[in-house]
Amino acid sequence: MNSSFSASRLDRQFEEVLRDGVTAAKSGQRSLAARLLTRATLLNPMDARPYLWLSATTDDPKEQREYLEQAVARDPTNVAARRGLALLTGKIDQSRLMPEGAGMLAREGNEDVEAHAQTFLCPKCGGHMSFSVTLGLLSCEYCGYVNIEEPEGQSARKAAPVADQAEQVLDFVMPTTRGHRWAEAQHSLSCERCGALSLLPPGQTASQCPYCGSNQMIESAELGELVDPQVIIPMQIDEQQALKQVKDWLGRGIFSPDNLLSATQGLRLRPAYYSAWTFDGTLEVSWSCEVRQGSGQYQHWESISGVETQFFNDVLVPGVRALTWKELESIEPYDLVNVEEFKPEFLAGWPAIIYDRSLADASLLGREHVLKRIRPQFHSTVAVGYEKRDLRIGAGKWSGMTFKHVLLPLWIGTYHYRGQEYHLLVNGQTGKVGGFKPRDSVKLVFLILITLGVAALLALLYWVLTSGGLAL
Repeated sequence: MNSSFSASRLDRQFEEVLRDGVTAAKSGQRSLAARLLTRATLLNPMDARPYLWLSATTDDPKEQREYLEQAVARDPTNVAARRGLALLTGKIDQSRLMPEGAGMLAREGNEDVEAHAQTFLCPKCGGHMSFSVTLGLLSCEYCGYVNIEEPEGQSARKAAPVADQAEQVLDFVMPTTRGHRWAEAQHSLSCERCGALSLLPPGQTASQCPYCGSNQMIESAELGELVDPQVIIPMQIDEQQALKQVKDWLGRGIFSPDNLLSATQGLRLRPAYYSAWTFDGTLEVSWSCEVRQGSGQYQHWESISGVETQFFNDVLVPGVRALTWKELESIEPYDLVNVEEFKPEFLAGWPAIIYDRSLADASLLGREHVLKRIRPQFHSTVAVGYEKRDLRIGAGKWSGMTFKHVLLPLWIGTYHYRGQEYHLLVNGQTGKVGGFKPRDSVKLVFLILITLGVAALLALLYWVLTSGGLAL
């Protein structure tokens, strides 16, 4: 009892000294703050907070780094300490750092941004080079030349999976402007081959010159402010394969109209790479509930609590608002392990749509998705074997979060049936088709009538059997 009382008094003393030290540091009294915070480290050597605030009492980068390293060693999930270390070591660009509490403002009006283009030309004949789905390489549309040169350093990078190497620490990007920007401006592009001027919509990063037809990768000041793609899933389904998959999909389904396939013969598919975000990390969720204890007349309800740890990997969030989560889920899964390191050559001849959902917004959606997925599981995963009631779940503590900006291959089509417009999508990696189809109302009514008839027949049979039994 005395030991417990002493520990409690020591904890209170530590919190008081820490509070006074933080107050002194915030008010600019560095000497006083350093003395108080150093004393706090002696009272509780395992707490990261005094070391974090000690880094604010000196201008010496070496001392700051030592304090922050001590803080991270005691609490690897301490975001402020990790961010401070990243700033000191140059992992966060200070020129892009956002002021505390600042938000991004939308552009005023329809601003045009001047853009430049990287043109892909054949070194043999000067013709247009494009990425071949069949070969998986850049090939010339005229002479058939194939560029088989491996980029410098590529073989060394293959030692580790590209997906693992591409992971970016979320806490290092979130405090910068890149974590809160998105594609907003249309680009005014002058073709470096023929000089023709064209206007591209917001978010498009690959194009074909409308005059000379050369394939181009767009570069502009605005795109330089965004998070570059780290990985790409190369297009593996060509147009003929995609159309075949669509026809099979349209022809399936009990409730699909019989003439749906013939009514959509003019369907055209448009290919593009679409930006998406993936998130990895750990979630610790506190919970509490009451469980039934004892037996017979000695039964009672007892309160218990705990922490459940969940690890999540490659939670996929659409980066383009026009691509809804429901549409994306209809063509999942994508193989997010066997991806390629992004190189501009993959986009030669293929349109690409950059994100208009910022990393900050996407990370919030990703967390909501994880919580929505795991909450229903709690009743069966906590206090296993006990009858439970009044189960409550906390908000959760997120740690170790990383992200990737990935480009997904898609074929997208629009078709009309009886005056209504429908959208469909084809997964450019697997060929899986998703989207929306009309339903034959006659078939639906017929099924409802059959169901009602069977239910009525069963009810009548039950009545006959039970009535007969009573009569006997």
